[in-house]
Amino acid sequence: MKDGYCRLALCVFAAVLLAGGMVEADVDKKSDKPQPAQGASVDESQPVPLKPGEWGLLFELGENLFPSMVICTATLKDDGDDSDDEFRLGEPWSSIGVEICSPQADCPVKVEISGGGHVKSGVWQGTMPKKGEVYRIFPTLKYDYDKLLSVKQTIPEDLIFKVTINNKAEPEEVKRIQVRPVNDCVYEYTDCMGNVRDVSWTFAAYVNENHPVIEKILEKTLNSGRIDSFAGYQNDKAGVKAEIAAIWEALRQSGVHYSSITTTSGEDDYVCSQHVRLIGESVSASQANCADSSVLLASILRKIGLDVSLVILPDHMLIAVSLDDKGRDIIFIETTMIVESSLDEAIANGMEQYEENKDRFDSERPEDEDYHITNIAEARRLGIMPLKDYSAK
Repeated sequence: MKDGYCRLALCVFAAVLLAGGMVEADVDKKSDKPQPAQGASVDESQPVPLKPGEWGLLFELGENLFPSMVICTATLKDDGDDSDDEFRLGEPWSSIGVEICSPQADCPVKVEISGGGHVKSGVWQGTMPKKGEVYRIFPTLKYDYDKLLSVKQTIPEDLIFKVTINNKAEPEEVKRIQVRPVNDCVYEYTDCMGNVRDVSWTFAAYVNENHPVIEKILEKTLNSGRIDSFAGYQNDKAGVKAEIAAIWEALRQSGVHYSSITTTSGEDDYVCSQHVRLIGESVSASQANCADSSVLLASILRKIGLDVSLVILPDHMLIAVSLDDKGRDIIFIETTMIVESSLDEAIANGMEQYEENKDRFDSERPEDEDYHITNIAEARRLGIMPLKDYSAK
């Protein structure tokens, strides 16, 4: 990923030949980039410069807590690649902290942040080496993960900030933030230094190969009589494709319909996010947008042992699947066509989209920064685990 973030395998399958075409897009990306994060004490997009000994609140995802982002990065093996930033201290992936202008060299400081339910107390204690420099300090917060996973509507939470600078306790501050639904997936934000951060790999957390609903779909697929078993890459390529086709038809028969719902629980100037259904919700509601249907099909195909990736375009998503265990024969599937099209038609459409955009995935051009291919197996190796569906039976 750009800006040094978690480098998931951007498996660009150059061996596949395709041609143009795009279905209706529905990933809810904003036309404007998010504005820089700021200290909470001011309303402007840029913070007021701090004087030595002063401090302020800092929120890199706006005044929000995104359960999906918290859980997605909790087991991430990547450290955020901010090791060269000497003025950022504490937890690499935390988005809630304080900024302090050091009044002296090697100034001792202690920062404690606590909440009332979803957020437990977190403390960072150390020194600020340089006088007159502004340090951004992010304590490692402790969370009630079960509570975060169960959040389906935006709710408030009060955070208490306690700061001690040079052994002097400052007056504590209380800030009310929004705990957003677990369905709100952050894919891009602007950090407190004004850098646009692509975190579209967070979509991989919505792929859940362990969800109980998958066993029911696979059972329905076998009962259809189209195939006798799931052998994955023990089959030849024709056999693998036959298994995918049988699953495709089973999903069609289940009545999952296309839905363009992508709106999150609230807009924010600092972060771009999209509403993504957990796969159990897509099946029970019989509706899915491009992201929903992509993570649903990716979950099922990964369950039967296939190598699958999310193909992320501006305002759209589809999937890529290898037909062999070497990754030499790749197909791209437009998942929103599941309602009234055959698998071959969906593959033709997906292949066209890839061919039209294939040079953009490895591009360093700014206009191509929203094109990504996130391999799910690589995401798992890097620590991005599936989000548990709290309502799953």
